[in-house]
Amino acid sequence: MKKRQAKRYSLSRVAVRFLLPLFIFCWPVLYLFRYVLPIDGMLTGIGNDFIVLYYKYKVYLLAHLANFSFPLWSPSEGAGFPFYTNPFAQAFYPLNLLLVLWYKIAGGYSVLDHTVFTILGISIFALGLYKWLRLVNTNIRAVVFSVLVMSVSFKMTEILRFPNAIHSAAWYPWILYAVTKIILSNSWKSSIFGGMLLIFSAICICTGGYPYYLYYSQFLFLPYMLVFLIKPLRTRLFGERRINWKRTATVLILSGFIVLLLCSPYLLGIKNLMSETFDRTGKDFEYSTKHVFNLRDTLASLVYPPAAEVEGWYFFSITAFLLIMLYMFSRNTKKFETQIADCKDNEKTISPLVNDSWIKVFFIAWIALVSYISYGRYSYLFVMLWKYMPGFSSLRVWGRLNIILVPIFAWLLSLAYASFESVISQKSVSTSGRCRRRFSPITLLTVIYTAVVSVQLYFYLNDIYRHNWTRYFQRLSPQRIWFIIYGAVAFAVVLLFILLARYIKFKSAVYLKIAMVVFLGVAVLEMWPVGTQTWVRQRRPGKNRISLNMAEINKASFRFRRANRNDTVSFGPNFNVGVLENWYFNRYVKFLSDTSDELQMRDILLGVQDGTKVFFSESIKHETIALFLSDAARYHPAGQLLFYDGDELGWEIDATVAGYLSFIDNWAHGWKVSIDGECVEIELLFGTFKSVRLSAGRHNVRFYYQPKILSLR
Repeated sequence: MKKRQAKRYSLSRVAVRFLLPLFIFCWPVLYLFRYVLPIDGMLTGIGNDFIVLYYKYKVYLLAHLANFSFPLWSPSEGAGFPFYTNPFAQAFYPLNLLLVLWYKIAGGYSVLDHTVFTILGISIFALGLYKWLRLVNTNIRAVVFSVLVMSVSFKMTEILRFPNAIHSAAWYPWILYAVTKIILSNSWKSSIFGGMLLIFSAICICTGGYPYYLYYSQFLFLPYMLVFLIKPLRTRLFGERRINWKRTATVLILSGFIVLLLCSPYLLGIKNLMSETFDRTGKDFEYSTKHVFNLRDTLASLVYPPAAEVEGWYFFSITAFLLIMLYMFSRNTKKFETQIADCKDNEKTISPLVNDSWIKVFFIAWIALVSYISYGRYSYLFVMLWKYMPGFSSLRVWGRLNIILVPIFAWLLSLAYASFESVISQKSVSTSGRCRRRFSPITLLTVIYTAVVSVQLYFYLNDIYRHNWTRYFQRLSPQRIWFIIYGAVAFAVVLLFILLARYIKFKSAVYLKIAMVVFLGVAVLEMWPVGTQTWVRQRRPGKNRISLNMAEINKASFRFRRANRNDTVSFGPNFNVGVLENWYFNRYVKFLSDTSDELQMRDILLGVQDGTKVFFSESIKHETIALFLSDAARYHPAGQLLFYDGDELGWEIDATVAGYLSFIDNWAHGWKVSIDGECVEIELLFGTFKSVRLSAGRHNVRFYYQPKILSLR
């Protein structure tokens, strides 16, 4: 018998320590299976910005890295634009190394590959959420339920169209886990491990390619740190733990210094680039508050997503919402007994949670603070921060701030579920007495659900919904009624378990696990029909892996015409000169606007007509493109190409007169030029293109991109 119990104990330990985390890591892939497995011969793809802004950059980067080169400049978009500081490129993200290995093994990189990579970002988030919540909540069922629900909540699945956003948010819980481990550790060894994890996670979020989420993180991490500094909160949430503040401060400060040292050049590069990019310089209130998110959106995000702005919604099922509300409005008690899973065959009864006003007020204040900031122009706090907080005015679409609510709600949901288990595992569910009947779980649940369904019916019957449901999600419009139906199912299930608790002893581990599976099933049923289909597109399955020889493409670009299309990087030698909305250099966008009456001449200058990218002229001070081209036509051709790799151009010319050699590629800080080995100053043609003064005679001209922050000189 003892051997059998020991074997069960060993298997249980293995399951909790290894198999459960593995399942949690795989859970997002299982939930989003339609994106990775063909159905009826078709594979569901991710639409919106997924390909044009993210997949294409990733292929471009991997093609370079696979050939042991690193692209600093991107000549194939917007008539030249920095690559390494372009956040869309995600150039320094550590997990790129794994993708390079895959690129080499698979012989290229496909849209499906990038889809899997994106979903694995949610897997990283889910596993980090599990590791963190296991530190702050000993009820493993509560943690698992919270992680499985929140990791596939609408906020997470909606940003699948932004792979960089997914892989930035993925490291939020890992940073929370590392910080918690450092603070609560009992030894230098444990603290140093937490510090190493903190450094890696912070580097990942800094280089994840979505600076918005890095900026938002201060509204997540700073309040979390306050939990440890405010003793009443700390003792209620973490127990009476002795904290070595000297060791904690040493590890945190040293870790922060290392991250700052490694990441600040890249982040400063992004900041400088944004200051030169169209509509990204900040101080434009209308631009910052263009996308509206308000109190109605917050309410709709919780109970009726069609009425919420998609950019900020975070629906996580009525089931989970009812559990949270039951917890928030339940009577305060100092302690409650509940069954907490450990690795033994028989579960151990402990008292891990304190259910009182301190905790509830803290979560309400935290969630309210984040939500109120997200209201933009309708928030006095937002206006104050926009005016006085550094960097705040450079961001837009503030509903996206709600990404940091996901780990906050996950923490709250884990507490709420543990509290609910205590309700259904105690005899106190059976009511007696007038006061007890008034505040019984059944009465409280009924009142909460009545409020929920009233809000849902108000939105539905008055046909209130955001424009996305008619503009982008037409196929999902019939699903609006199902949020009300599934909400009723959620209420019925929660009510059923409260009623069953009068007759069944839910202190049994088996019954509690069954309850968790049922609640999870209902929550997934509520989210899955819409949450997995927001930004989808259909495409035929197949390998379609793209492998690029960037050295040949860059060299060949001088023999091909440029393309005047609004796109990003090119996979071929037909480089793009068009611009995307609210993007690329201010000076280049201004040039395009100022020359809109010279379209034909501009096409010649940009190489759209015949591919010419280098001109020689006696002057660069012409008022019109036509006058410049007339000047340059006298000296055509303007020399010959020696070499070109995107970051460096070697050009030979035999100039018959003194004049200017102009390379029709945007100038940026970091571009330099040498003539016959001697560095000289670059001048600008039409305020944006690179040009250099030459004397008469034969010259070797070298334009090269050497950003100051990467220069060893």
